Amino acid sequence: MHDSHIHLALEPLKSNISDVVNSFIKDNGIYILTQGTDLLDFNETLEIGLKYNQTVQVALGLHPTYFEESTIQKGYFKNLYEKSLKHLDEFESLVRTNHKLISAIGETGLDYHQLSLNKTISADIKAQIIEIQKLGFRKQLNLAKEYNLPLSIHARDENGSSRCVQDVTQIVAEEGRGLLRGSFHSYTGNLKSLTDILDLGFHIGFNAIITYKSGEDVREILRNTPTDRILFETDGPFLPPQSVRKNKKIKEKFAQPSHIREILNTAAEIKKIDPKDLEKITDENYQSLFAPTPQS
Repeated sequence: MHDSHIHLALEPLKSNISDVVNSFIKDNGIYILTQGTDLLDFNETLEIGLKYNQTVQVALGLHPTYFEESTIQKGYFKNLYEKSLKHLDEFESLVRTNHKLISAIGETGLDYHQLSLNKTISADIKAQIIEIQKLGFRKQLNLAKEYNLPLSIHARDENGSSRCVQDVTQIVAEEGRGLLRGSFHSYTGNLKSLTDILDLGFHIGFNAIITYKSGEDVREILRNTPTDRILFETDGPFLPPQSVRKNKKIKEKFAQPSHIREILNTAAEIKKIDPKDLEKITDENYQSLFAPTPQS
């Protein structure tokens, strides 16, 4: 069993890290890929990876929303490009220093959803942030190529649009030229874009959304994803499974790696496959993609 996308440096996972990891291991858990998403949590993410290195692997990336949050949400409306470029330089330096401890670049990608919700900034500022996201994404893709690292990709569109996923797949094709590999984490786009992702050779990460009543679109994506391209993830502490959401006895509701079992069993029902067979196939998928030791 594996969890290909989680944020162990975020609360309440961080405060319960020992119990969280051990409960996963006790249920046949093998791999956890924890994601760093900004300059503030990278060191903690690396420390967690070192402490639990038999189970936990580390992905580091600048999340696309980081560029908005570190500039305009802090009141910086001038020199957005220069400020963001400085952060990217810091990230690149950190990766180069710690690349032997890193199993993937991520969480990286594009996010037009959060930006669309901000009604206080002009269309020009939004356009600048999108171009900065694209620049940051390209730089991170090139780092992945340089160190032969897989990717954990975030691509979230504003409601009713597929432009973000289309931009992501175009940039991956342009920069990768067939040399990049990885997972599209928590993919919620349309079936046409799913085909584009699969044609690039990438995997799809499925989480507890498939257990939600509102998750039929993602269940349909799962039905159309070949088993050799499926990965499971929690995106913890976000997206707890339905059993946790509806349990009134659980006061602090958050996703953790042991919840992969519910996600996997639900996926097996949807795919009409034995859960043990699906577990074996998807663990092999994870191992072939993320488990090899990064090259020096």
